[in-house]
Amino acid sequence: MKIRQIAEKTAKIFGCTAVLALVPAFAGEKSTAEPIGAEVSVGYDTDYMFRGANLGQDLLWSDVNVSTTLTDGLDLGVGAWYANVADDAGNDELDIYAGLSTSMGEMSVDLGATYYYYPDPEAADGTLEFGLGLGTSAGPFDLSLGIYYDIDLEAAYYEVGASTSFDLTDTMSVDVGGAIGDADGDSLTALTFTIGIPITLTDTASLSPYVGVNIPLDDYEDDGDDIFSGLSLTVGF
Repeated sequence: MKIRQIAEKTAKIFGCTAVLALVPAFAGEKSTAEPIGAEVSVGYDTDYMFRGANLGQDLLWSDVNVSTTLTDGLDLGVGAWYANVADDAGNDELDIYAGLSTSMGEMSVDLGATYYYYPDPEAADGTLEFGLGLGTSAGPFDLSLGIYYDIDLEAAYYEVGASTSFDLTDTMSVDVGGAIGDADGDSLTALTFTIGIPITLTDTASLSPYVGVNIPLDDYEDDGDDIFSGLSLTVGF
């Protein structure tokens, strides 16, 4: 779904390769070639919630991504996310993304880029966004910080999140998370909370239902609260 964790799925390849020159500085000795992994996901969301805003109802989406290890401690991921909002004809969206991820001590670091493309010629122009995600743990909680900048819109977005997870059974767990966003450092956008129950179907497939609530803040309070939910199926290769 488009409500992505801060360090997840952050498009053009050059946005990623531009930082490859930094690899020797923080990555370890180059390892042997790693196999490429892939995931295919499809999903439905009652509402297209993106960074505290409701962009439409009845969202159908699919995602394909591949990943590999470049060096010891440095991973590369590339993918594409396609979506259609059923209640808004012509509002299709294609996100092409790439990112590098590594760790520095107890902190995970993700550098990435996403190109937002809209097939309908009457829709918005495509834009390119770069992002930095930082993550760490504090007891049972995972903490995250995301910083994003769209070079075409000249707009920044910041998000702080926290999440935790616990097992219900051998094949089922509960994921609880919350995030607060800020647009351009000027105004808080919304508090968003989600509860998901990922279900392992096979060694390579999982089903993930969830429910969430979005509470607008500051200049967005007039938008009203949203309760939303969704379901996705992911298969790995």
